[in-house]
Amino acid sequence: MDKPRRTVDWQDGKSRLECTMYMLEKEIMCDVTFRVGTEQSIIKAHKNRLASRSPVFFTMFEGSCPEKRDVIVPDISVATFNIMLKYIYSDVLDLSFDNILEVLYVAEKYMLSTMKDECNNLLLSSVETLNAPEVFNVASFFHLEDLKNKSLEHIKKNAAECLLAPNAVKISKECLETILKLNPIHCYETDLCRFLIKWASHQCEIDSKTVSGENMRKITGSMLNLINFHLVDKEYFEDEIYVACSGLLSEDEEVSVFEFHNGGKNIFFTESVRKEFYKKGYSVLRHSSVGDTWFLYMSAEYDALKVSVNKKIELKAVILYGPLHGLRTTIHDITVKILNDCGNEIHNKKYEGCTLSCEMQTVLLSSPIPFNANKHFTIIVDSSNYTAHHGKLCKPEYRIDDIIVTFQKSLHCTTDTNENEGQIAGIEFNA
Repeated sequence: MDKPRRTVDWQDGKSRLECTMYMLEKEIMCDVTFRVGTEQSIIKAHKNRLASRSPVFFTMFEGSCPEKRDVIVPDISVATFNIMLKYIYSDVLDLSFDNILEVLYVAEKYMLSTMKDECNNLLLSSVETLNAPEVFNVASFFHLEDLKNKSLEHIKKNAAECLLAPNAVKISKECLETILKLNPIHCYETDLCRFLIKWASHQCEIDSKTVSGENMRKITGSMLNLINFHLVDKEYFEDEIYVACSGLLSEDEEVSVFEFHNGGKNIFFTESVRKEFYKKGYSVLRHSSVGDTWFLYMSAEYDALKVSVNKKIELKAVILYGPLHGLRTTIHDITVKILNDCGNEIHNKKYEGCTLSCEMQTVLLSSPIPFNANKHFTIIVDSSNYTAHHGKLCKPEYRIDDIIVTFQKSLHCTTDTNENEGQIAGIEFNA
């Protein structure tokens, strides 16, 4: 005679947590029904489990007027509501930057403090990452001022990279407007323009509209005025705005940009150019060692060096070699001239030099001078009419981080200073 088969209960082999989740998923002994989302999808759960984690649910089911009917939840999606239930039942939170805004909203609504803490932890850990735009968006929505300020500062310093993050297009119109108003911001005008178009295209898709220049113009509205279209890369403007996004700008606006490209005056877009944003300051010395007793020139001579940097920089100071011995005079003037890559003089000013014995002296320029990447500029100074220190075994090329500074002998030099030795010790700049 066959042995009777043993009935396998659904509880067998499951942990307490697994049993609890099984009851939720299979709707076993559920005693409350939610109608969730715009389509009012039915989701069932257990009152005691919900009330044990949320004071809002506790009041809803055990307060003075306990809810007896189905609970309508129109402002939360089915996916987000299920994430919340899974967390309430299991302490497992399926959280990412794809859903953090919605999940934090649920945590706030139902006063789920530990769930909110996990959201805040993700935001805090991502403030200084490529997810900064999404952090800024969430922090702005929930008025988290500290997170908002920190993430915006990171965006300002790393805009070119942050605006490429996949979730960046999800930020609100208000947040985008704040970013477009940043000045300075570390990216090109083309980067901002490209992101505005990408964001507007995403909004068209969300609104089930055709991605067209006309629709993007309606969506962006006055934010178009925050882009200096005449400063956008010429090739990008012609291919991606004039052709691919026809209708984004009016015909008169397009003509104005093309006229500007050909030497005309811009009449539609802001004349204010964003300030350059420089991340870090550098001090570069070209010598391997400092020698004494450099040549003493009695007549008017000029030390000069041609310099280039592979990054866009802001020249702050010129570092010169100092007197070998103290000078008898109490005032010593040094004239510093700067020429651009075309040989035009863009700076000519007298500065007070050091009269005491010193190896080097830093001449801080009256105002920083910007130079584009790989563009030469020439530093010219009056040759010393006193016994001075000088650089020995100088390096024609200096590398630091991803920056390369090149020193060359200048045709404007009338002394023996060159890329290997002589006067002009180095430069200070922001990059």
